[in-house]
Amino acid sequence: MKNLTVFLIGILSIWILHGTLLIKVSKIELSIKEDKKILDELQKELSKKEIEYNTVMDLEKIGNEMKNRKKMAISQGIKFFRIEEK
Repeated sequence: MKNLTVFLIGILSIWILHGTLLIKVSKIELSIKEDKKILDELQKELSKKEIEYNTVMDLEKIGNEMKNRKKMAISQGIKFFRIEEK
């Protein structure tokens, strides 16, 4: 009888320990999943910013080339559309 009681207490303690560990693991997995979503969003934002930066750098390179090789100047005051009210 004593052996049976010790055996049942052992099984019950292992079962409780297993349940608590499963809860901890599931919480950690949820936090990892949320962190992966945040990481994906940040990587998308970074790639957009890299594309914008590369575009600006390309435009600056073209502008500098036009200034140096072709002796052209870039005007800052060009207005493409102008609506005048009379």
